[in-house]
Amino acid sequence: MSSTAARMPSGLSAELQLNTGRLATTLLLCAAALLWALLSTDQYAGLLTLWAALGWYRYGRADTAPREDLRASLGLSRADRVRGRLALIGLEHAAVIVTVAAGAVISVLLGRETAGGAAPFSFLSDPSAPQLLTVLVGALFSLTALVATGIVVGGECTIRRPGRSMAVLSILVYFLAGVLLGIPMALAEIALRFDLWAGPGGIAIIGAVLAAVLAVLLLRLRASARRWIRDLDSHRPRRAK
Repeated sequence: MSSTAARMPSGLSAELQLNTGRLATTLLLCAAALLWALLSTDQYAGLLTLWAALGWYRYGRADTAPREDLRASLGLSRADRVRGRLALIGLEHAAVIVTVAAGAVISVLLGRETAGGAAPFSFLSDPSAPQLLTVLVGALFSLTALVATGIVVGGECTIRRPGRSMAVLSILVYFLAGVLLGIPMALAEIALRFDLWAGPGGIAIIGAVLAAVLAVLLLRLRASARRWIRDLDSHRPRRAK
């Protein structure tokens, strides 16, 4: 490998350099949400999931022509850009999910009721179930809704610079994903009330189902990313104004 290739930035490092301010904003919001969880409530940590749902739009909106030229000058392919964007949004989503879970844990440790889950959704379980397990299920719920959103809007926000309508669509898809996920969870909560799955076993089953759904969606997102790369390689798309 030549020294030039060794110095060539990866897709992720290039995306980090180009979007330092946007990622820093998210991290500051996470820190503020944790501080508020210490002082009052963790519901603002849950609201961060709405911000995360706009991630594909926010980063895609910054993809101006000069940035494309800069990536080309660094020797980055379009595949590098897609993979880098996917990794960057994965990092941001991880930070948000950890914040949501940490906010819930803080509320539990301080003896307060946790809002739980991805705002505006909430997750309630059998009080006899371990609180940390409940927090984990809420985190899985949040992440699953975000991944589903990425599958739908990620391509449009990556292949071309998204129009403002994609911000609205991102929120709508996020809400729909949450509702669809909430239906079986609501049925499970009814079952818990009738002691069909009472205790840790019931919440563990719900968590396992969510984890399985998340695994399927992650595989779908990976396949979608490959399609986005093929679309970029096949033509140079016209950018939205």
